[in-house]
Amino acid sequence: MQQLKRNTIALSLAHATFAQFILLGSGAAMAQEAAATDAAKPAAEQMDRIVVTATRRNTFVQETPLAVTAFNQDTLQNNQVKDLASLATMVPSLVVEQHGDSGGVHVYMRGVGSANHTELGDPAVAFYVDGVYSPRPQGATALMYDLSHVEVARGPQGTLNGRNSTAGAVNLVSAAPSTAKFMGSAGITVGDKRHLQTQGMLNIPFSDDVALRIAAIKDSHDGTVDFRRGSNVMPGTAKYGAGDQMGVRASLLWKFTPQLRGTFIADYFLDQGAGNVYLAAEPKRGEKLRSALIDTPGTLDQSILTYKGKLNYKPTDALDFTYLGSWSRYKRQNSNDSDAGLFPGFKSENRTDWAQFDSYSHELQARSDDDAPFQWVAGLFLFNEKNKVRFDIDRSQISQAAVQQDIANGAVIFVQPTVGQYASSMSFIQGDRQLKSKAVFGQVSQQVTDQIKLTAGARYTKDHKFDVGGKNWACPNWPANAPLGTTVLNPDQLAQLVKPGTGLANTHNIGPGGAITAATCGNTPGDNTADLKYGQATWLGRIEYKLRPDILLFGSVTTGFHSPAIGDGGATTKPEKLTSYEIGFKSDLLNRELTLNLDAFLMKYKDKLESQVVNSVLANFNAAGATVKGLEAEWVWRPTKVDRLTGNATWLKAVYDDFMSCDVDAARANGQSCGSTAPLVNVGGSTMKHAPKFSTTVQYEHDFSVAGGQLTPRASVHYETMSYVGAGAFNGDVPGHAGVKRQEAYTTLDLSLRFQPANKAYTVEAFVQNATDKAVKLDVNEICTDVGMPCQPTQQIYGAFYNAPRTFGARVSMKF
Repeated sequence: MQQLKRNTIALSLAHATFAQFILLGSGAAMAQEAAATDAAKPAAEQMDRIVVTATRRNTFVQETPLAVTAFNQDTLQNNQVKDLASLATMVPSLVVEQHGDSGGVHVYMRGVGSANHTELGDPAVAFYVDGVYSPRPQGATALMYDLSHVEVARGPQGTLNGRNSTAGAVNLVSAAPSTAKFMGSAGITVGDKRHLQTQGMLNIPFSDDVALRIAAIKDSHDGTVDFRRGSNVMPGTAKYGAGDQMGVRASLLWKFTPQLRGTFIADYFLDQGAGNVYLAAEPKRGEKLRSALIDTPGTLDQSILTYKGKLNYKPTDALDFTYLGSWSRYKRQNSNDSDAGLFPGFKSENRTDWAQFDSYSHELQARSDDDAPFQWVAGLFLFNEKNKVRFDIDRSQISQAAVQQDIANGAVIFVQPTVGQYASSMSFIQGDRQLKSKAVFGQVSQQVTDQIKLTAGARYTKDHKFDVGGKNWACPNWPANAPLGTTVLNPDQLAQLVKPGTGLANTHNIGPGGAITAATCGNTPGDNTADLKYGQATWLGRIEYKLRPDILLFGSVTTGFHSPAIGDGGATTKPEKLTSYEIGFKSDLLNRELTLNLDAFLMKYKDKLESQVVNSVLANFNAAGATVKGLEAEWVWRPTKVDRLTGNATWLKAVYDDFMSCDVDAARANGQSCGSTAPLVNVGGSTMKHAPKFSTTVQYEHDFSVAGGQLTPRASVHYETMSYVGAGAFNGDVPGHAGVKRQEAYTTLDLSLRFQPANKAYTVEAFVQNATDKAVKLDVNEICTDVGMPCQPTQQIYGAFYNAPRTFGARVSMKF
């Protein structure tokens, strides 16, 4: 029945494309057609020929004066890239960490990102699809398929792309319909853990002016986290890490007149996997790392439906108008075992009972001739998002005697409190939380000489965020679990006890979809009402110098900002601001055998936004400042016609300048708590999260002529020095937990063997990802504080999200 539902949705979307006048036009289409002319070349030869739109004009990567990396669809497939997380090692400074209770990810670039994946947060690395801003971090989990290319711009993009892109921006550009000919593609990938991916595309030209392109993908695999003995799950339950995703996109190109053309797109993404779960950051001897004691199986049902597009009108050679519009609806339900069984007998279940995020955007651009000595672009931008969500947390605690009896009997640890044991809950209900953003922007460039070009730009953004009627329920209080060994209970702890006469009922648990009233909760709700208005100007200055036709030098000063945040209880923060200084070098050397790009940067942050769990509540706050500086390098070296050495490297120093903060973990280790008995400490000089001093990826390919075709082995090595991955800005070790918040230096290895016949009509490939099965920590949290475990006053238990384990498989694809 579920499969029938998905097929019906896919067919409906393809049919609906003809009826939906939601717009995507020729600016991106012409860029894609230009890139497609190089599609038959080896992937490494295309680095400088991909056309990107990061400057709001169609420019080749090597002629674009900013730090931008781009890959076409063939390169993505050859590297087994299916989403942003699997792209990370191919882009300098990019880190994508998983999360459990929202189906989303946290994206970092150059050590800067946002750990707030809730409806309260905005990402610091802006994510776009066909130039349309995707406000929720779940959008970054969407599958990459049938793309013209993906482009990743590093550093603030606050002039031409305004929504909070302080660290960078990622833009997925889908492949455009073509009126030239009928064509298609199909592919299938199989692998371990019952991995099965199928995808296909059809391009249908109806005339010289109208064409339809339909693409679809389905990807599924088993989970990676085994259920430990005692887990309370039904037979056949999907393991955490299991994936079940599909996507379908229908695009209609219509050349109305020689001057007016557009594309209308309907795009749908569905994810019904099991989500992710914390694993032990300090596994006990003999414990399997990728396993957990589970009492809440992971469930996820999230979808993104988007209509989007562009209309392009070019009345003269010197003037071009573009309208970009979109409407999107994101929906989610999910449940997650947030304690991951790290304290047997305690259960913390996180649930999104319902969530709906509706957004729309309009953008109008006008630009001059691309070839004129004086160039300009100007535009207006309008964005609106309305969020509705209910997020619940249920907690239960049974006696350790009951736990030990279950373990001794080899039975399931059934966390169902009885009389004299504990139950509590929270519910966050936001019925009308909105963001309204509008902006005006402009940028001009003057070709001073044949070698020198000057550019200046500015943008003014005005944001309005508000919450009407939002409620936070704490039933009956929060948090008040009693640590082991407690004999005298305080009034809050007594209120959480299951009372005599209620039998086995979880007195203060809500349960999925449960009604909440003051009587059933035992408490009155807190008010989330907030209203925040903010305006900010940002600007850009840049100089380009064409040393030779194949060498470009540039320098720039850029500003950006991140909107202030609204937190629980209506609390607000200051906006985050930054100024970035950058010099770059782009070149094609040694008779185009070597493509080498270098970029040096210095970024100064003021009031940098941070998010951290403090006393079981996600808090937003500002660090006084931070400094990020570094050097990035990207290269493609073709010493012979059959050898290619590609890669990237980053040298990075990202530290806080001045930051008065409370070390949550050290406080607990000393029997203190933040906000009451623990002192504030200035952590200026501490290294920021996900900022290793050095990281690099090196990939080598060699082509062998065999059997009338080409056999290409590939090896890709990624190396990073030590980095901090724990929450907070404290680099010192927690007493008794040395190194738990660090990821030590590591190396991973990916391998593949690819065959193509001379006519390149099909591709056959075998691959191994993370061949050495290296476990890499991406995020670490102290779970006692995070989920309110009944730990001893100085006891700490750490959970971590990890990278994917070793996987292997084979792929067959064809084009016709």
